[in-house]
Amino acid sequence: MSTRRSFFKFLGLGAGVAAGGVVAAAAVLPDTDKSKAIQEIKAAGFNGKLTLGAEYGEIVPPKPNQYTFGREYVPGTRKNVQASIAVGPDGNLYLNQNGKWARIVTE
Repeated sequence: MSTRRSFFKFLGLGAGVAAGGVVAAAAVLPDTDKSKAIQEIKAAGFNGKLTLGAEYGEIVPPKPNQYTFGREYVPGTRKNVQASIAVGPDGNLYLNQNGKWARIVTE
């Protein structure tokens, strides 16, 4: 009975390592801006892109007995960031980080 349990513990460990290898296989390879696919994605504008954004900064502590709408940030600490993902005309996924497009490679 204990050997069967040991076998399944080993099997679970092996599956976890295999899954980690699959996740590590996905990479983002930079393409040059001369790439035809990237030029077509840029030309499409906002059509067909998924854009995620976030806002970071030091938040001003709330004042007692006063309700404010939204968040107030300490001046000079507010930062808006965003990343976009799009399907290129070649069927591959492309990621936009800091204004640079790169093809996502999953093989």
